Amino acid sequence: MKIYHFSGGRADSEKFFLESLKEHLKESGLSVTGPAPREQAGIRKGPYGKPYFSDPELEGIFFSRSHSKGHEVLCFSDGEIGIDCENTEARQGIAEKYPDIARRCFTEDEIEFTGDSVKRFFEIWTAKEAYMKYTGRGFAEGFRAFSVFSLPGVSIETGCLTDAPHVVYSICRAERGM
Repeated sequence: MKIYHFSGGRADSEKFFLESLKEHLKESGLSVTGPAPREQAGIRKGPYGKPYFSDPELEGIFFSRSHSKGHEVLCFSDGEIGIDCENTEARQGIAEKYPDIARRCFTEDEIEFTGDSVKRFFEIWTAKEAYMKYTGRGFAEGFRAFSVFSLPGVSIETGCLTDAPHVVYSICRAERGM
């Protein structure tokens, strides 16, 4: 799974998206004859706001993207996917606040995993948001409605970006072989 990373202003975000889509198509050996990779790629939104390609030439390509304080991450897949990131450097004062936030938003096993670690807090937070993007239901589901440790049929990968280790990310997708 390739994560495309961009740091910069929102003005260049769409250019980054389209360039990443072109790169993904090339690396996947896919060719598109229409204008899709050069324009808005026929992006529509589902009932809860999850974006998808409406262009028939991009059928079967799923994507997810996330922004956090000057950073954007993006990934493409052949199945439903969700990605989230948090720029931990931009969250001043979170060390004092995260225990209260965790109590309001996390399940007991997630709170236990978090312990005294701000990094683990962000791992759980991004995993929860990635899952909600994966399902397409967004915040309608509610943060405490599920534990990231017991999601059947789902795989969650969490890490830090190599070129920006202060950016924690999580990717959620169906387990392979399902």
